[in-house]
Amino acid sequence: MKEDNQKWHLDVLAMHQNIMFETLIYPFHLITDTSKEFTLLDHNNQEYTARGYLAVKEVNNKKIKYFIQEDFIDSLPIRVDNVAEVFLQDAHKVKSIVYVVQEPTPFKIKAENVYADIHSFIDNIAPFQHTNPEQWTLNKMIAVAAYIGKTFIGISSEPEFGKSSIYEVIHSITKKSPVFQPRSIPGIMAQITNDGNMVFDEVQKSSAEVKMCMENFTQQVAAGKPNYVNGAMQSAHTKPMYDVSGQSITYLYNLKSNYKNPEEEFFDYIFSNNDAMDSRILKVKFTGKLTEQFDKEFSMRDVATQNRMFYVKVAKQLLYLKELKLSGGYKRRYVTCNGIILNGRKKNVYDEITWLIDLYCVNQAEYDKFIDVLNSCITDYQKMIGKSVSYFSQQQINVVLPSKTTETVTPFEKIEESVLEWDNKCVVWLPCKQCADTPCNFNLHNIPLCKKHLR
Repeated sequence: MKEDNQKWHLDVLAMHQNIMFETLIYPFHLITDTSKEFTLLDHNNQEYTARGYLAVKEVNNKKIKYFIQEDFIDSLPIRVDNVAEVFLQDAHKVKSIVYVVQEPTPFKIKAENVYADIHSFIDNIAPFQHTNPEQWTLNKMIAVAAYIGKTFIGISSEPEFGKSSIYEVIHSITKKSPVFQPRSIPGIMAQITNDGNMVFDEVQKSSAEVKMCMENFTQQVAAGKPNYVNGAMQSAHTKPMYDVSGQSITYLYNLKSNYKNPEEEFFDYIFSNNDAMDSRILKVKFTGKLTEQFDKEFSMRDVATQNRMFYVKVAKQLLYLKELKLSGGYKRRYVTCNGIILNGRKKNVYDEITWLIDLYCVNQAEYDKFIDVLNSCITDYQKMIGKSVSYFSQQQINVVLPSKTTETVTPFEKIEESVLEWDNKCVVWLPCKQCADTPCNFNLHNIPLCKKHLR
């Protein structure tokens, strides 16, 4: 493979994860909500009590249980290099191995705008060769939007598209975009990251109980609830409530034609309330194949070690984008002239994606191009399942122009500062931002421009 792409090899990134994250404990690893008193036994079978929290994390496919003293909890995430092995005595007089954290080091990557522009940042992440480069770029933007914002996405494609790769890349750098096939309820709960993205990969073979848990979790989180109340408390290593205020959810699966029994296996048909799930998830269809050639004929540890600060740089930029999104520090620059009609929760997800597209693009023409790509991916999905999508058309809307003698046009700066509600049928007429021509229409998410300055 190309030398420049060696740092994006998933095995290299796995090596980086081991070096960077193996000894880190995050708040989402905690399995107890409050400090409790536990009975512990040392190797001499001497019993003692200690107050603190239990945490569980997976290392090399093994679940390891940690005991964290309450004095350390406010420092999370922490790097744990020194532990003492003891036994935990539970209520049933069964002993389990627990590692008591000793002298942890606080760990934090700070947000920083380290790239010249977002266009080069997105382009430089996993710059793999692809037969459909525009949709590959859109796939990367959707993955980044899910990490920095709050989205609920279903992505369908041929297996060769490589849709999961970008999520695995982001997870390797942030530890907050896990890609997994759920096999148990505790397995789902363990992947809740609070302000990251849970990526479910091909869930059709999960058991009925696990699907029910996924469905309940998705419906609650995608409905905007800040906390998820766990309805399966009999399961081990789960908490009664999870903070999901910034949680995104992504489902990855193949095209409908790829399944032998699509009416039983395709994503749109596998839940008990498919309509409720559909109302919460914006779904897209990708086409094309990842053609990048991958090999292992190089020192993966050396590449991972050499690029450690590069990965930190990417993590800092992602955190910067997250803070920029949460603070409302970026105002859209471009007009959406070819909008697709979406309502409610799907429109919210669409806006999250187009926010990043607006930030990525260098001019109106490029913005229009990627909006067209996104819209076609949405409509292609609907065609695949036998439905249709309507587009916003100016000709379909009757607008009464304000009288110049009786109406005072509000300055654009005042509009920009106002908190205004918008739907797809709302149009406002204002002077053009550049030449003061009247009239021109724009939606309240964008800057007003007349026809000659639209592109």
